Amino acid sequence: MVAAFFDAEGPQRVVTYLCNVRLPGSQDPVTSTVLDLLTGRLQFCLTETGLVPFKGKAGVVYPYHMMTQPQKTFLRESLSARHLYCVCNDAVVFYPGSGDVERLGAVEVLEALCSRILASKIHADSRVRIGICNIILQRVQSVVPLSKNVQQRLNSTLFGAGGQ
Repeated sequence: MVAAFFDAEGPQRVVTYLCNVRLPGSQDPVTSTVLDLLTGRLQFCLTETGLVPFKGKAGVVYPYHMMTQPQKTFLRESLSARHLYCVCNDAVVFYPGSGDVERLGAVEVLEALCSRILASKIHADSRVRIGICNIILQRVQSVVPLSKNVQQRLNSTLFGAGGQ
């Protein structure tokens, strides 16, 4: 599931969609969504409307209509392979396999978010987009500690070798 939904371009699509449809009541939908992605335990659960990738986060749904063809193919193959699963409350929950990843990597999630922000044309000045990334990263770091290695990799990947 991680390879199908959270590989190269997958995290950018998923993060963008989930940030844009965040339920009302969240003061900062972007930071709240990123924190869900970083702290949530992964599950492979299919509902009537889409994939619910995090345990205990039934409101975080990635709908079928947003999925790429390879993602849909992965779902079809998983269902037809008849791996161990249970049906509960109109959802199909697959049991984790050996070696399944329990959480998403901080670097991948934060790179996906910041890459989308930096590519946005809403603010013409790149310094504004970098500032937005830095604010969100600071908010995330106040809840989820990020190692120095993660920070360095983000700076290098997003802002060039010198960082910003």
